[in-house]
Amino acid sequence: MDQVGEALLQHFEERLAYFQICDRHRLRPDAWMKIEVLRVLHDEANAGVVHALRPDRQGGDASFEAGGTEWWLTVRGLITSYAGTGREARPTVASVEEVAREMDKVRGLATLSGGAPALLLAAFPFCPQPLERREWASQMLRFEAKGFAEPRQRTLVLGADRECRLFLFT
Repeated sequence: MDQVGEALLQHFEERLAYFQICDRHRLRPDAWMKIEVLRVLHDEANAGVVHALRPDRQGGDASFEAGGTEWWLTVRGLITSYAGTGREARPTVASVEEVAREMDKVRGLATLSGGAPALLLAAFPFCPQPLERREWASQMLRFEAKGFAEPRQRTLVLGADRECRLFLFT
């Protein structure tokens, strides 16, 4: 999964403008990200890195074999209530809980097949406020409690004092 994970994160790093559009209009990027993930996995399959690629398999966004392991991947976007989004924004804790349920689901699917779970998460917006950073660090503990390894992470600068964080949990 190392090579595949790096290809996924690099691919999304190169598409900053799409995340900026989603941020500007407060849109979750889930559907777009799923299509892009399939494109990257298809490219990796053509390179011989990925085998047995199956999109939208039994509730998972994709499953594939890489490095001798069957991986079950779920893709999610999370809009935070940070970075001055106002009172009408959905609380971050509710969005995190939704993603945590997805983590449980992908772990269950992977376990039933003898494979391994993975979650690609785009979370935004964030700003440099210490209070928000501490709050997010406590939310990350909820993800760690799900038994995933420490995620690979990338930070994309969306604009002045706004960023998106990409996480790949395996």
